[in-house]
Amino acid sequence: MNSINRLISTTILLLLIFSLSSCSSDQQDQVETPPVQSQAAVVAAPPPQPVNADLVIEGGILLDMVADEANPTRLKGLVIRDGKIDQIIPANSSDSLPASEKTINAGNNYILPGLIDGHVHFRVWLPGAPIWKRASLHYGITTLFDTGPCGEICDETGQEPNEWIKAYKDFMNSNPENPDGPSLYITGRRIQDMEGKHPVGERLENREGISTYMDSLVKLGVDGIKVESSVPGDMRAILMEEANARGLPVVGHSKDAYETINSGMKFIEHMWPVTSSTLLSECPEPLGSRRCDYLIDLEKAPALIKTMVDNTVYLNPTLFGGWGFFAESIASGAQEDERAMQPGELYGDMPERFKEGVTRWWSRGGSLDAEMLATQKASLVRVGEFLKMFSEAGGRILAATDAGDDKLVGVSLHREMKLMADAGIAPYKVLLGATRWPAEMTYKDDIIGTIEEGKNADILILGANPLENIINTRNIQYVVRLGKLVQAPDDCSIIIPPFATTCN
Repeated sequence: MNSINRLISTTILLLLIFSLSSCSSDQQDQVETPPVQSQAAVVAAPPPQPVNADLVIEGGILLDMVADEANPTRLKGLVIRDGKIDQIIPANSSDSLPASEKTINAGNNYILPGLIDGHVHFRVWLPGAPIWKRASLHYGITTLFDTGPCGEICDETGQEPNEWIKAYKDFMNSNPENPDGPSLYITGRRIQDMEGKHPVGERLENREGISTYMDSLVKLGVDGIKVESSVPGDMRAILMEEANARGLPVVGHSKDAYETINSGMKFIEHMWPVTSSTLLSECPEPLGSRRCDYLIDLEKAPALIKTMVDNTVYLNPTLFGGWGFFAESIASGAQEDERAMQPGELYGDMPERFKEGVTRWWSRGGSLDAEMLATQKASLVRVGEFLKMFSEAGGRILAATDAGDDKLVGVSLHREMKLMADAGIAPYKVLLGATRWPAEMTYKDDIIGTIEEGKNADILILGANPLENIINTRNIQYVVRLGKLVQAPDDCSIIIPPFATTCN
């Protein structure tokens, strides 16, 4: 009986153990076997891609302005890091574009360096200096070069011109981490001889005086030297030696192109020196009046042109400042400026007396009698013929405006370029005159003027081909300044302060 009871107990115990084992196995199977769909979702999730660029410009047709002839290149993209151009990736490259904080789709638009106006003059209405920031960027200008501050205004008010322009340089360049305006480079007070009569010129007579004054300019932080036409050739040569020793370019006026070149200068401002070196007959007017440029002798021009080209001299004809007020191709500028000076518009916060100066400048043609107007028109034609010869021979012509008083900064550069093209200068050469060549002339070509890896990311994106028509430089889609997007087609409010006019 006991044996039967033990057998029954053992059997029941074995059945219980088997039952518990089966249950545990079923639960284990349920835990260790996840749904197939869940496994697939985990495998397919890509790892997050790190953002390692500040800005990527995707696509576009690049005009890098490096070569002397146009070479448009299709891009896969342009990569910008820390305000610099970090990578230029051609369209056929296998390299992929990095992730970035912001991307611009350039499509079939044209990409070129930010424009440079290598000849401006800051004036007294610059308590409204944001106008210069706003107007410059609106027209794609990322660099300005002041070649003599404040004019007669400092003489009237007693302000010290060098301290005045240094304050504005600091203002314009005050926030490189978040730029809201172009770079400003300066020359400070101009150098003249003891007979010089410019109200804010520094009168000097010998090497010692030149050296001492230049040292003070270096301490001030200037980027170049400005010279007046009163400085004679021997003194000009000393001035060039002292400037070269300090690594500073020299710009400014002169009476004769050959004298300028023989002194070592690489810059001719206005057409007066060219005219005086190639006169067909005696000029009845002061050369500075621009009333004798019709007397340029084109038979004498080749010899001067060869000398200029051989010595890499940059010519700044200031066409708009001299003849723009009657030039038919930009005649609409008078109405354009009138609209832009209305309240709430691009130049609307200029003081009224300076707006009146702009209006008077456009009406100058009405103050000339028929004979004088005909002479002025003949001068523009003759100057255009000379410029075309100079350009075709390899000459370097700067699209620099002399703007800042009665000629508005920003828009004036596009008018200067249009008049250069009207003279028969190829659009690409006109663009060189507003990008690479002024950068070279001011010794800034290591950081600006072309689109190359390592240079400042000052970039202009155009919606039309400027090589077909130079007026397409006004078809501005995007402006990038030191890697920051400062203007886009649908947003002008990026420019500080905002204004009412549309971007295009």
